[in-house]
Amino acid sequence: MPLHLYHNIYASGSVPAGWAPTKGGIIKYPVRNPAVRRYFRQLLPGRWQKVIKNGNTGEVHYFEHASGQVAGVKFFPG
Repeated sequence: MPLHLYHNIYASGSVPAGWAPTKGGIIKYPVRNPAVRRYFRQLLPGRWQKVIKNGNTGEVHYFEHASGQVAGVKFFPG
C-alpha cells in the first residue's frame, strides 16, 4: 500500500479542477485500523485522521496528518 504525501488534496491530482467543498460537509474521525495507523505513523509520526469531505460534484476521501499533509486521496463523483 504505497501512499504518497501531498501538501493538500488538490496537489494529489485526484480532485477535479471544478470541485469545491460544501459548507459543513466534512466528517473527520481517527484511523481505527491498527495496521493502517502503524503504516501512517512510520510514514510521518503524529496524529492521523480519516476525512470525508462533500463537495459540489462529489466526495473526497483521504487521510490527513495533524500538520495538514494528506495521503490516499480518492474522489467519488456524485
